[in-house]
Amino acid sequence: MFRKITTLLITAAPIAIGACPAYAQGNADAGSLEDIVVTAQKRSENLQDVPVAITAVTSARLEATGISNAADLGAVTPNLSLTQVAGTIQPHIRGVGTDFSGPGVENPVALYVDGVYIASGTSSLLTLNNIERVEVLKGPQGTLFGRNATGGLIHVITKDPKYDPPMALDLSYANYEKLTANAYLTAGLGDRVAADLAVRYEHQGDGWGTNLFNGRDVNRTDHDFAVRSKLLFEPGDATKIRLAVDYADRKATDVQHAYPGYPQSFNNPFFGGPFPLGGAFDTNSNVQGDSRLRSGGISLQINQDLGAVALQSITAYRKSRYMFELDLDLTPVQLISCCGTDGGPVRARQISQEFQLSSTGAGPLKWVAGAYFFDAKDGYDDVSIELAAPVSFIPGVSAAILLNNRVTTRSLAAYGQASYEILDDTTLTLGGRLTHEKREISGTESIVAGGVIAAVHPLPVAGFPGKIDFTRFNYRIALDHKFSPDILGYVSYNTGFKSGGYNLNSSANPPYKPEQIKAAEVGLKTELLDRRLRLNIAAFHYNYSNIQVTNYAGGNSLIGNGAAAKIYGIDFDADLALGNGFSLNGGLGYLHGRFSSYDNAPYFNGFSGCVTAPGSFCTLSAKGNRVGQSPTWSVNAGANYKTELAQGTLAFSVLYSYSSRWYASADNFAFQPAYGLLNASVQWTEPSDHLSLRFWGKNLTNEVYATGIGEANQGVFRHLGAPRTYGVTLGVKF
Repeated sequence: MFRKITTLLITAAPIAIGACPAYAQGNADAGSLEDIVVTAQKRSENLQDVPVAITAVTSARLEATGISNAADLGAVTPNLSLTQVAGTIQPHIRGVGTDFSGPGVENPVALYVDGVYIASGTSSLLTLNNIERVEVLKGPQGTLFGRNATGGLIHVITKDPKYDPPMALDLSYANYEKLTANAYLTAGLGDRVAADLAVRYEHQGDGWGTNLFNGRDVNRTDHDFAVRSKLLFEPGDATKIRLAVDYADRKATDVQHAYPGYPQSFNNPFFGGPFPLGGAFDTNSNVQGDSRLRSGGISLQINQDLGAVALQSITAYRKSRYMFELDLDLTPVQLISCCGTDGGPVRARQISQEFQLSSTGAGPLKWVAGAYFFDAKDGYDDVSIELAAPVSFIPGVSAAILLNNRVTTRSLAAYGQASYEILDDTTLTLGGRLTHEKREISGTESIVAGGVIAAVHPLPVAGFPGKIDFTRFNYRIALDHKFSPDILGYVSYNTGFKSGGYNLNSSANPPYKPEQIKAAEVGLKTELLDRRLRLNIAAFHYNYSNIQVTNYAGGNSLIGNGAAAKIYGIDFDADLALGNGFSLNGGLGYLHGRFSSYDNAPYFNGFSGCVTAPGSFCTLSAKGNRVGQSPTWSVNAGANYKTELAQGTLAFSVLYSYSSRWYASADNFAFQPAYGLLNASVQWTEPSDHLSLRFWGKNLTNEVYATGIGEANQGVFRHLGAPRTYGVTLGVKF
């Protein structure tokens, strides 16, 4: 196994250095790169000293490349793909992810904001305001971050308040009548107290497409409002207390588009079709597809320097409500629809507490230890799946399934990791985490016939357990060596797991079990050419077992276990500062992921020997097929140039990102063809640095591409990324 990944690493290194794709995080004018500080090992360290594959993206690069929300991060991160379905993002890192969303369903790529784990998938579509940097950690992080970091994690670190009172405002106007406003203010409230406020508002007047059924716009954001405030209190030189509050309110029309060229179960003469679909961004649906997310939280972080030991406590509470409408038949006829129009039928609440102790000395031993508690409640409130008479499970009578249920989760964990310099410049790292988790289901599932409740089934259904629990131990072993002050090599072996759970959208199914991963990695981190070139490269090999996969039964999509996969590949990031204000940026990822077993995979009707009734699936072996939603190649390459003028400064930025073909599901039927996206901007800043004007464009070649593809009983559908957008941004700073 190590021979295979070492061969990959050696093969890739000369390609990477020859191509020199890199992005300059540092001071290109000075001709060298600045250090990047990350917290991947729960302490502040130089990126180049951490034996973990990490892509770190600063706020400056996010702005220059036009990345404004978490769904766009794949454009600058090799082997990270972010599919988007029904208002949630589903990250996949190195082929590990999920294609399922719903209450209580957590992603195997964890999302953290300032050390706080965000479990709910509906809260994952973050607007990136007030950002210091984003760290993408690749590979299982089960030791320090625990459950549901099987594939890795995305950590968003926000800015701390400052005592000096700077202020930054910007206002953007773009095509599709899109207006965006950002404001950031920070100031000292006393000698030891500072606070900040970050606000973002977005409104899109015109949609990318039209609903042919009613003439209304679709793919349109009515409003996206996000506010975050942080209070920093330093009562003494050894104490820092941060209190953060955030709130988001997003209302949009995010629709599922029937995928042209693929089968549709209901768009046929029997139901009055075929119905016209219009252009790529149009739809023809009796359900508009409105969605509304309201979420917020509060967290308290206390850091205390005790001399040789540092203490950290993070306490957090979060809550969200999410409403969405889905036309499950993908036609303008009322056949099957879901899910709610009032309030927030998908609800989530979580509480977490973490205590952590870590060493502070500069000796050969560095360690961290902690305890973690997590409690959550997720569920459906009055969610109704409506079935008209022609497709009802009660012949000739309209019916509905009414869901009022919830799942509660309680997780406890203890962890520790220590690194010791066993020889000069050679460090051994050992870590472990013990997790115990319990989940419980409750509520009701009702059958409605002709508008009247015909039956009420309490949960759990007879024959299925109402409570499940499991205990898992994960560990990390790593050995790294400093070949020189600027070259670090490492090899590591890590394990991780993703929690089991319940299918709340169909009670008559057993709970699913945890999935596990075992990962080997070898990497090289270098700074070359007098610190002008930073090249970080890693090769990996995964054994991924008991995978939680999507199955279909009775018209429902469900999570079950039953697959294993072998995944290996390479990824690298690099920075190249050429001096005189010019830098290059980019990265490359290669991924080979195949199912090693999957006996009863769902296959779409009419594909690969599957012959069954429309709207249903065959079960065949997917052994040897590619894992879903993971392109073989992902590439990003860009350039930045900054020059001083008598009247100010001009800065140019361009980013090109490429993704090869990826498949929606294990049957390797529906797929997104290879595509590339081009973003560019030019910014003028007046000499005092108080005023700036930026012209920018995204997807300049106007590619039509899917951010998510679904194979379901109603046929094949997709969610689309934005078409060509362009605009101007006026910025003011004091």
